Amino acid sequence: MGFIREPYKYFKICHVTFMQVEQYRAIKIKELEYIVPTKAGATFSQLWQIFYYTRMFKYISYRNFTQIKTSYNKICTYDKLHALCELGYFKSPQRAVYCATNKVLPILQEAGYPTELLPAEATGFGDINELNNTDVFVKTVKLPHFKILIYPRFNNLIPDALLVQLDEKTRKYKLTFLEIEASKSKWHDYLLNKKEQYIKLSQELTFYNDWKEIAPKLGLPIPKTTDFKFSVTFVCTVKKDFGKGFKFVGDISNV
Repeated sequence: MGFIREPYKYFKICHVTFMQVEQYRAIKIKELEYIVPTKAGATFSQLWQIFYYTRMFKYISYRNFTQIKTSYNKICTYDKLHALCELGYFKSPQRAVYCATNKVLPILQEAGYPTELLPAEATGFGDINELNNTDVFVKTVKLPHFKILIYPRFNNLIPDALLVQLDEKTRKYKLTFLEIEASKSKWHDYLLNKKEQYIKLSQELTFYNDWKEIAPKLGLPIPKTTDFKFSVTFVCTVKKDFGKGFKFVGDISNV
């Protein structure tokens, strides 16, 4: 195990079963027909995408929907988002902030989405830190080879997310932990502690053992322990040189 420095050094895979979001099975739900203005060009497939991203990001603000895709504006109006809350598919912990409930999971499963890797239903309020994370998460969707964000947890280390990127042409994938940080007291010591925790993680089998459970759910092979690597990207205003495997960026779009 260890770190990787190269921005697109992926693990090679032999077979890919994880599909693009736009390629999932087409299904319709009668009680949601009025949410989807098909005559205006909206589709149920778009609604399932909205369900999927909302659940994957945990919390999402009103403005984030059209940042993902401008075409979502036909579905993601205040009135229709409120209707989704009334029907139990969404909930709104505060004004213009939304979470996807467990009611979306059977639909996503039927449509072919990998729901086993989605986070549990959010129970917080969608505070400023969570929404700042979502702003970054939305941008990851537009990164080359984006596939999914997942949320592993370790002793003394809780990453903001694990970004999985899969190059379907070369059949290789890459794992990047995201740390989305705002300025705080003793920031230098805080970041150094994060670095040490990730170095420790790279020297243990904890993450590798977790990945052995995750990879098959994405249709990805499990590499040998000697080939298993990951990198860490800090999204923040500070710039530091933490060496191999670490990167600091002000905007995740620039990775």
